[in-house]
Amino acid sequence: MWRRGATGTLKTVLQGGVRVDVLRLVGSAQTNKVMEGELSRLATKALARRPPAAKRAGVGTLLYPFADDLAQLALGYHRTSARVLRDLFRLDAKRLEPLYDELRAEVEADDRAWWGSARTLSVGATRTTSFAAGERQIVGTVKNAIVDGLQARGHKLAIDAERPDLLLSARVDDDERLVVSLDLGGRSLSQRGYRAQAGEAPLREHLAASLVMLSRYDARREIFFDPMCGAGTICIEAALMATAAARMSGLPPLFPDTVPHIVGNELDVGVLASARNNAEQARARGIAWRCGDFRALAPADVIALTGAASGEVGNTGVIVVNPPYDDRMRDADIFGLYQDLGDWAAQFVGWRMAVIVDHPDFEQAFGHPWQQKKPLANGNLRSYFYLYAMA
Repeated sequence: MWRRGATGTLKTVLQGGVRVDVLRLVGSAQTNKVMEGELSRLATKALARRPPAAKRAGVGTLLYPFADDLAQLALGYHRTSARVLRDLFRLDAKRLEPLYDELRAEVEADDRAWWGSARTLSVGATRTTSFAAGERQIVGTVKNAIVDGLQARGHKLAIDAERPDLLLSARVDDDERLVVSLDLGGRSLSQRGYRAQAGEAPLREHLAASLVMLSRYDARREIFFDPMCGAGTICIEAALMATAAARMSGLPPLFPDTVPHIVGNELDVGVLASARNNAEQARARGIAWRCGDFRALAPADVIALTGAASGEVGNTGVIVVNPPYDDRMRDADIFGLYQDLGDWAAQFVGWRMAVIVDHPDFEQAFGHPWQQKKPLANGNLRSYFYLYAMA
């Protein structure tokens, strides 16, 4: 299925000069470990080998020596990352003129032909505040250097900011060098295309996938339940990750024989209809949908909703929920909701419960000791992830 690419130690690659070849996976803050775990699972199945050790750059980025097969695997299947990039150049220049000269010379001399048959180009920039120029100036300089360098090789590129054949990005790395990367997906891969109706305050798809990983869900042995599923993103990502379904069209699932048992519950019938539609668009299987108040559901009810035959799946599993925690509810209402959630969860003995929430009173109201607590950014909200073992 995959073409094997050249590999090497990451230390050797990064010390090799201006021209580098690094696979960069970018996700949400505090998700390095789950991104690494997911890629290892995928590579073991699809490539019959574990990836080399990653370098963690910050709290939401992984770096690997570039290999074609690993990059294509990440691009097609890795659901906890939002972008998959190929780092091409690491530049020492701190000002615009030397940046142009250095990059143009490297592009002209580069024999990797990473541009392929592309005819249009766009460049973006992020994390460049330490550079002695503004972001727009950096973008223009990088763009000109690449266009001029390729033109010297006889390859002409036009600028297309809307739908370019090539999307490149520039960022300053932890060593204060400017890195120029090719965005292999050409866009944010968090936008899967199945969410025609996202509902109110939806999780980004790659963050929902990270929650599934953090919950340690085992689709072969456990039930997965979201009691406030909204537009269904968490349930859908759980179903797709159970079979290792591709996030790019045209690729088969890596674990096609896995049959997940998932329940999504939502109080609002209109929102639940959106969840059903989204699941159909995503071709996510194994999800049972219910409309009603989660407080009316006992463990036996959740098990019955899965329709699992005796012995097909265990009688416990994982509850994953993104409860309201902003101005969607008044503070007086939300504290009571968290208390009710904690009282209700107490009956799920032997289950795990994973929660992402941003409210200072959640721990007190929920009332159970957590096993794990970590910061986890949800867009512009600084949320926390909690994992509970219900006993």
